[in-house]
Amino acid sequence: MITEQEKIVDHCLTEQGAQAWHPEEELMRDYGSNSLAFFGLAPENRHFLTPDEVGLVNYRLVSNVAVVLGDPVCSPEAYEQVTQSFLDFCAHQKWHVAFYQAASEHVAAYRARNLHAFKMGEEAILYPQTFTLRGSAMANVRISSRRAERDGVTLHWYQGVPPREVMRQLEQVSSAWLEHKTGSHAAETGFSTGRLDEVIESAERADAIAHLSVPFHNPPRAVPRLVTGVATTSAGTACAFVTFTPIYGGVTPETTTPGNQSSGQGWGWSLDLMRRVPDAPPGVMELLLVRALERFQSCGALVVSFGLVALADTSQEMTPVERKLVSLATDGLHLMEHRETLFNFKQKFQPSWQSRYLVTNTTLALPKIALAVLRLRNYSGGGVARLLRGSDKPRGMTRCAT
Repeated sequence: MITEQEKIVDHCLTEQGAQAWHPEEELMRDYGSNSLAFFGLAPENRHFLTPDEVGLVNYRLVSNVAVVLGDPVCSPEAYEQVTQSFLDFCAHQKWHVAFYQAASEHVAAYRARNLHAFKMGEEAILYPQTFTLRGSAMANVRISSRRAERDGVTLHWYQGVPPREVMRQLEQVSSAWLEHKTGSHAAETGFSTGRLDEVIESAERADAIAHLSVPFHNPPRAVPRLVTGVATTSAGTACAFVTFTPIYGGVTPETTTPGNQSSGQGWGWSLDLMRRVPDAPPGVMELLLVRALERFQSCGALVVSFGLVALADTSQEMTPVERKLVSLATDGLHLMEHRETLFNFKQKFQPSWQSRYLVTNTTLALPKIALAVLRLRNYSGGGVARLLRGSDKPRGMTRCAT
């Protein structure tokens, strides 16, 4: 007899289809363990694939700065080779290079290639298999979640492409959130985060990766899909929602513990959009995130990211130069005034804070690189085409010349 947990796991693990292999999607599924890796396959990005197809680097070009999302996507054994191939390619093009939100485990390899690493903040990482609401440290989250439930909040979960009616609900919540947050002319950011108008496209991309034909694995390899959680009031009106994008990778649970500071921590999900209407019941966000963690725990997920907080430095590592650089790249996004609030909210869930870096091949062009990151993050909708026109070439797959 199939147990309830086995039913949940079966629902969370996508059946493997007969679809042909695509090297960039295959690499993503096998090694896309950075929480930003999934965004790398967005159509606005360029995709550098090594000739032997052992590594992938997803990047965007702005004013001769190749801004990479996270780190190269490849096996640990191929990492140095893939990184050097991409650096050689950029040098041939006379481009500056910036790895955005690079993981701490790769900093030594970058510096060995005469690159410069600047800490830009810390990412909140949680481990679903050890997550619990018990204990005094989780009292705030526990009380907030129960209050939302007492107020009649109901949660609805969707895997893959959300139904049309659900998308309409998300649009209503998002419009109210954006207007309340920054005024009637508010715009969504992008590049390292999703946008509401990209949810369907992102879900379809995740489904395509999940349905890649793969060799038999025992136990079966988990391939997460995009997950959306919607909270409705007692009156049945949507008041908040969250979306989670896939984190891929096949690392075993033994390597995924709160003491592990590696980004290659196995498969799971990364929190992306998190929005609510101004008059949403108190505790609705805490309830959504708690139930999401419990759902992912039942699925067998190993890691969940709550995202980066700029200038977060619980390990007290940042230098004055790094703080100035991060401020330059984030002030224009109005992130600094919300940084402390964002950190305190995530800290309530007792995450493991892991350092993330901006890695560059030059210090002389740091202002230009910071501006390139700012411009990528601060576009909305079709505006990216206008932003890059004249400074970028047609996007697509690039193979390293041998």
